[in-house]
Amino acid sequence: MSISRRNLLITGASLGAASAAGILGWELSKLETKARILIAGGGAAGIGIANKLQMYLKGAHITVVDPRPYHWYQPGQTLLLAGAYKTQADVVSSNQQYINTDIKWVTAEISEFDPDHNRVRTNQNDTINYDYLIVATGLELRYDLIEGLDTQQIGKDGVASIYLSPEAGIASHQQALKFAQSNGGEGVFTRPHGAMKCAGAPMKATNLVEYFVRQGGKREQFNINYMTAENSLFAVEVFDNRLQEIWQERQITAHYLHELKAIDSQSKQAWFATPNGTQAQPWDFIHIVPPMSAIPVVRNSVLADNSKFKGYLEVDQYSLQHKRYPNIFGLGDTVGTPIGKTAASVKAQLPVVAKNLTSLMREEPMTARWSGYTSCPMILDVGHAMLWEFDYSMQPVTALPFEVVDPLKKSQLAWVMEKSLIRPVYDVMLEGYTPI
Repeated sequence: MSISRRNLLITGASLGAASAAGILGWELSKLETKARILIAGGGAAGIGIANKLQMYLKGAHITVVDPRPYHWYQPGQTLLLAGAYKTQADVVSSNQQYINTDIKWVTAEISEFDPDHNRVRTNQNDTINYDYLIVATGLELRYDLIEGLDTQQIGKDGVASIYLSPEAGIASHQQALKFAQSNGGEGVFTRPHGAMKCAGAPMKATNLVEYFVRQGGKREQFNINYMTAENSLFAVEVFDNRLQEIWQERQITAHYLHELKAIDSQSKQAWFATPNGTQAQPWDFIHIVPPMSAIPVVRNSVLADNSKFKGYLEVDQYSLQHKRYPNIFGLGDTVGTPIGKTAASVKAQLPVVAKNLTSLMREEPMTARWSGYTSCPMILDVGHAMLWEFDYSMQPVTALPFEVVDPLKKSQLAWVMEKSLIRPVYDVMLEGYTPI
């Protein structure tokens, strides 16, 4: 794997200012080891940590196990809905583009974790032994929990869902435009109960489609309903309040504690579980966000949390080390933590896992901590967004001064960051570099 001149420039002074002596010192400080490190999952977290570890270790045998033959830039799905991205190629690329040739890639699914014997089994009837395991297997989209929904319907007859696939993102954009250019109707947007990847995406979708409707010139003939299984729009109070203000201005109606249970695409009805019983809701356009959970091999294993974050990987929320198996770490969407299922969180987690694993191998105290940092560029329309960042404190934090990007103000810069600047930083992250 080589780093392009473009990527080097993006990483900024932390790499550009490195002297030859500094690079030599970096190489000499690496821990020499023959340890077998197995990474379960080859998405952003899995690829990123595989490359990151090579900055800390020399001679380690690193193996990634994942069945997907390509890399999917999932943060780009809302940009497909926006029409800012237009093709599958905007979000899909080759795994080999990012993986160092020293890293072994096994194209398979893990079918069983056996942490008591430091091994996993795959669906290819292979057993892979390890000394250290990093679990980065992502989430399962539980469309199966919505009665009457066939995922083949997505992208047809007013049914949209950007989460399913790149193709679904493109088709959802087309369905949104068709709805916006009609003579009016009911737009329904759902948000499931519990943890989910990019918890801001359901609201981004709502904002974008309402924007398309306004652009169509017949806004008064449409109703826009946001049906959330939660009791608020956003977990950070100040952001929640700000979005409520915006939605009041834009006449977007929020319905709380409404969990989608069933759908009929023929009659165009959806049914929601509410505190007052089942409620039917008609729709002409519906954007569905499915319930999500850790994948079955994790949630049904001995590695899973059986209490607060049931089914997710049981880790310490700061060190990301497994609570019962010290040679196992987790990162990305699969970990049982209060917040943080975003690519921005992965970027913050990578150095924590790399440093703590190296300290463990050196038999030194693990001092690296993840603060819970996460980021959500809240898209308001095509051209404007608000950059929301926060951590376990559930208070706003900012990487940029408020004078540059005020998280509570509509910003063209925040949109440009979402559309054009985050992807290069993401690509550098996959290569193991997390300078910002």
